[in-house]
Amino acid sequence: MTGRQQDPHDSPEAGDAGGHTPEGVESPGDSRPSGSSMPAWARPDGGDGGRPAGFSVPRWARPAGGSGEARGWRGWPATLRRRLTWPVVILLVLFAVWSNYPFIPNPWAALFRQPDGDAAAVSTPQRWAMYGADSRGANFIPEATPPQGVVAYTLEVDGNVRSAPAVAGGTLYIGGQSRIAAYDAGTGEPVWELPVNGPAHGTPAVADGLVYLGMLGKRVIAIDAASGRMVWEYQADSPFPGTVSVQDGAVYAASRGGQVHAIDASNGNGLWKVDTGTAVVAPVAVSDGKVFASSTGGVMYIRHSGTGDKRARIRTGGALVAPPVVDGDRVYQLSGGDLMSFKAGIREMPFRYPAELIWAQLWIWGFSLPPPPEHAGLQWRVTPGDDAGDFTHPPAVTPEALYLGTDEGFVLALDRQDGSEIWRVEPGTPVLDADGSPGKVASQEPYFLPPVVAPVLAAGDLLLVAYADETIRAVNRFTREEEWAVLLGSAPVGPLSYADGTVYVHTEDGLLHAIR
Repeated sequence: MTGRQQDPHDSPEAGDAGGHTPEGVESPGDSRPSGSSMPAWARPDGGDGGRPAGFSVPRWARPAGGSGEARGWRGWPATLRRRLTWPVVILLVLFAVWSNYPFIPNPWAALFRQPDGDAAAVSTPQRWAMYGADSRGANFIPEATPPQGVVAYTLEVDGNVRSAPAVAGGTLYIGGQSRIAAYDAGTGEPVWELPVNGPAHGTPAVADGLVYLGMLGKRVIAIDAASGRMVWEYQADSPFPGTVSVQDGAVYAASRGGQVHAIDASNGNGLWKVDTGTAVVAPVAVSDGKVFASSTGGVMYIRHSGTGDKRARIRTGGALVAPPVVDGDRVYQLSGGDLMSFKAGIREMPFRYPAELIWAQLWIWGFSLPPPPEHAGLQWRVTPGDDAGDFTHPPAVTPEALYLGTDEGFVLALDRQDGSEIWRVEPGTPVLDADGSPGKVASQEPYFLPPVVAPVLAAGDLLLVAYADETIRAVNRFTREEEWAVLLGSAPVGPLSYADGTVYVHTEDGLLHAIR
């Protein structure tokens, strides 16, 4: 005969061998009167210490540390841990977001919108790969062979455009009114020509065998440097002024519609784009994983170069039409004729930018407020002084100084750390024609030095300076002596380019002068 298997945990507390209490004897802990005839199955505790008859609670389901949970003051640590876990996690997440604000990586761009290659436009003493020599815009070629001031040849390119040449692999590339052309850099002989719709302004960028240029026809194009064949084109919604930057496999192009575009340099696929709100007409700078773009709305934008995520916005108070120049942990920006230096690694704190805007506007309206704070990240601001006019173009950055020209014809050297003036010169001896007779400049009485019309280019020991009086002059940056001057016959337009001992100057009459 088979009966109910005895649970090893059901130990008899008193009574006979079967675990039953004799009739009339009270079981220990039983408060009911003896003689109660209530059957075990009907009792509230099931007749077995709170468990239904015939039922055994598995060991894994029993409360830890006993039959019940600790109550009272002894149980509060566990309760507190349970209640605080999620609030603490949320606070930590919010702190991580805040401490990285506003740079919160875009996971889509970071994972799926990265360039396929690592193309970069880099200049050397034999190569001028893009505007400003490199993506920082430093406009400096160390260990360069200095030109001697002799015109080697003159090319008839196109007037009414401000394209400056790029030089790579012994070939010169320059834009025109409705074409992009390549010439032999040594002789000036044509190599190829590509017809395009509309004028091609700016300085082409050359990297990994391709020539890149933005077009007013709302395109960025890539051309095979050897054959002149179109490789790809990127279409946008607004015109591109011309010059682009190529770094870390991406082409960075700013548009008049106020967007900054990042494009895969190998295939022309769009990686990301951001809106600045107002036109960006100057080339962007790229350095150390950041993109710097200056808008006509008076704001310099700093973005992550890989994803386009925000880093900072810096108000300057005036329309920005000159490109930023990066110098290690500093970025220089021309605004209102002054040169300003900012921390390149600054991050915008939450709500600071809109608060500054409101504060400044209320102060302008005459509310009783203190003047608004200095621009975020500002290190110093320098003006040339009343007698020297305004700075006209961004600086050339060398190890010992910054070099800039003014609209009064001065060239100044400034300390990179604090912007203090080191020296200033007034190059401008009247120039004679090639036959030794007084030239157009020399015949002017009295002679006034005209504005500097292009960024100063530092090549080796020389500072190359273009003036509105149709001259280009070379000043030794250490001795401050003018070494030579060349009368061009027409005012220079666009920036200067340098490669392999030759400086290239594009003039208003549509000629390109190669001076060695």
